[in-house]
Amino acid sequence: MRRSTIIGAVLIGGLALAGCTPAEAPSDQPPAPGTPPSATAQHAGQQGAGEHSETDREFAQQLLTNRQQVLELAELAQTNAQNAELKTLASELQQSAQLQVGQLNAFLTSAAGQQSGSAPEDAADEVGSTDQQSAPQLDQLRQATGAPFDQQWKQAVQSLEQSAAQLARSEQEEGQAQAMRKLAEDFLAAQQDVLTKINAL
Repeated sequence: MRRSTIIGAVLIGGLALAGCTPAEAPSDQPPAPGTPPSATAQHAGQQGAGEHSETDREFAQQLLTNRQQVLELAELAQTNAQNAELKTLASELQQSAQLQVGQLNAFLTSAAGQQSGSAPEDAADEVGSTDQQSAPQLDQLRQATGAPFDQQWKQAVQSLEQSAAQLARSEQEEGQAQAMRKLAEDFLAAQQDVLTKINAL
């Protein structure tokens, strides 16, 4: 996704190759019958099969934060909004976001979603770097009611939806995990309807 992440992945790959001992270097000799494939070969096979990549993990982490904020906005709408149609839309967004959060959590807790060699705080830094709603904006929304809340809520949801769409498009272009690519595809397919409803409020 980000150039720094791609560069980091290249550097890590280079260091891994540089750390091989002569005994670990690729050999022209075929393996003996019954010899299990090397870890390198297994990894290459996984990547070739398109199982998962760093892009998939970043997508899942960042979209999870995005959808959690949508859930918070949906809950606020039930108490602070004035427009009944806005409350209905908030309920619809809440249902879809809850399903997406479940899918994202399932991926991130799976083997494919785990980033080897990284600490939990590293993942938190990745999530925090995305363009989401800031704490002051959310605090301002919590204090607003009626028509002012409705207007601010629409803007906040539109911003989150646009950020999520960017994440989904990047996943479609660079992601490898089938589950995350499907989630991105489904999100983009449904997003235009959501934006149309927001604009009609």
